[in-house]
Amino acid sequence: MFRSTENRLNMGYDYEENGLLNRFVSPTMYGNPRLAEFLKRIDPLFLEILKSVKKIQYYYNYTIDKNDTRYNQ
Repeated sequence: MFRSTENRLNMGYDYEENGLLNRFVSPTMYGNPRLAEFLKRIDPLFLEILKSVKKIQYYYNYTIDKNDTRYNQ
């Protein structure tokens, strides 16, 4: 019941696997070792914030069943 049989294409950038900040921050900032280490440490925090916002948007959407895990999970 909870599995989808559809094949989804063009799902976008996989930021959970590849990171979020390296896509949106200038590569010049990663040239500084201290700043690169800071950005590497802060990236998981931004991912958690993004996941929590997506979860709030998902649970307050009344047209989707709350147990349906196909969307934004």
